[in-house]
Amino acid sequence: MPQSTLVRLAAGVLLLLANPLLAAAPASEPGWARSPDVVIAELALQRGQCREGAEAYTKAALASADASLASRAAQVAVGCEQLDTAWRAVQRWQALVPRNGEAALLATLVALKRYQLEDARKALTVWYDSSSAGNQDPQRFAELLEGESEATAVQRVFAPVFLNDDSNADVVLAAANIAFHSYDFQRALQLAERVIKLEPQQSKAKLLSIRIRSLLGEHDAALASARELLPSLSGEDAFLVADLLANADRGEQARTELLRLREDAKLAAGADRRLGAQALEQGDDVEAEKRFMGLMSQRGSTALATLALAQIAERRGDSERALRAYQMLDEAGIGLQARAGAARVILKAGKRSEALALLEDYARRNPDAAIEAVNTRANLLAGEGDFATALADINAALQRYPAHPSLGFQRANLLERAGRLREAEAALDQLLRARPDDPGLANALGFTLADHNRSLDRAEKLIRQALAISPDNPAIQDSLGWLHYRRGKLAEAQPVLETAWRNGRDAEIGAHLGEVLWRRGEEGRARYVWAQALNHDPGNAVVIATQDRLTGAAPAKRGR
Repeated sequence: MPQSTLVRLAAGVLLLLANPLLAAAPASEPGWARSPDVVIAELALQRGQCREGAEAYTKAALASADASLASRAAQVAVGCEQLDTAWRAVQRWQALVPRNGEAALLATLVALKRYQLEDARKALTVWYDSSSAGNQDPQRFAELLEGESEATAVQRVFAPVFLNDDSNADVVLAAANIAFHSYDFQRALQLAERVIKLEPQQSKAKLLSIRIRSLLGEHDAALASARELLPSLSGEDAFLVADLLANADRGEQARTELLRLREDAKLAAGADRRLGAQALEQGDDVEAEKRFMGLMSQRGSTALATLALAQIAERRGDSERALRAYQMLDEAGIGLQARAGAARVILKAGKRSEALALLEDYARRNPDAAIEAVNTRANLLAGEGDFATALADINAALQRYPAHPSLGFQRANLLERAGRLREAEAALDQLLRARPDDPGLANALGFTLADHNRSLDRAEKLIRQALAISPDNPAIQDSLGWLHYRRGKLAEAQPVLETAWRNGRDAEIGAHLGEVLWRRGEEGRARYVWAQALNHDPGNAVVIATQDRLTGAAPAKRGR
């Protein structure tokens, strides 16, 4: 990618994605600036009415032959998360300047967000053909695409356009990383090894290959390769062996390696971060607190340490200390995670309106995060059992952001959690018809059917459809394992769920694996997995309900 294109994109489109109100009209007033629809659009944007502004701009663009107006309309619509409007605007921009690289690039991003893969491939091909092939920065470009869209969509668009038999090592490495983030480990491994053949000293490809082998369960081979490479590694890569040992569930060996590395002053902070995380996983809050307190004065580690200490205080029930830490993070500009934590603590204290106001204020101040804030608020409300208000919030948001996939998915999820199963299935079916290639949606519907013992043949078809696209995704593996369990195939369910748990460590996966182990008579292992799951996610309702149902003696709820 020509550097000038990348710079313009980063400074223009991505800035706009962060906040459409920052994207002022061109400095020198163009001819269209005073047209009625544009004036209406600008006034709407100044009032914070993003949808109205995007629609008015697009209306003006569709009636004009000026490509600069179409460009502005498309960028405003993307920045406002008005994806249907953005698609109409960007198509108009492309129609006016068919070979324009920036128009094609924005069309690629919008199509990816909508999971319109064929449209995204066509647009990316136009962009690629309009660029200087000799100046590409494929890894940075791949990261850009992944930052704005779902990894499996990027994989299925990037490779057909960029990857061929003559591709250089940089392009192949970018494709390998995309495959890795798409949970397609075998594909990623093949591509990483192809890079190593092209450039035998390519350390990034070697590191990727080693990490993949560990995730595939080839722990001894991965560790042997890592130890050979270790003398040449520095920075975060120096923790490779420790990370692999942790992934192989060799906790004591990982701890020994981290204590050794900690003796190097340059690596001490990174070692303490991992030692603290390990302690949290083992339920040792005292050790975790000690590690993270030591990081508070370390430059570059303060925010992470403060967040960890807030979470430790919250799970201990020390609301005052947790709230103080979350407020520190919020004041430091950490963002929604801090606000969500503070709102959760305040909500527990019974101050509902105050808790929700925190998130509403955040959304007003950060329009780029409005959708995420709405989803966070809905999850908090649902956690309190108030599904009616949570659904009302999501339905209202869908009026402001029509057909937004994140909101549509959240609505279906809330319907299922509220026990409105048929409505949840219908909502997921509707989303899947619009995005038939989306593995996340196929898996969500497949799991919902399996979890409620309904239409198991269709559930399996949907889950395997998702696995064909993202074969190593722990959430989808969990769905397949749970489907086996629902069919009474415990021996088939266990290894699938063990793989999902190894790669995902999600508490709900732990609940499922523990249940299968319990039913197979491995009660000790089941209790151990449940304990680990609760260390990862204290107070997780699914884990606690599973324990209570099977043992009749669930532990007291910890934290949230």
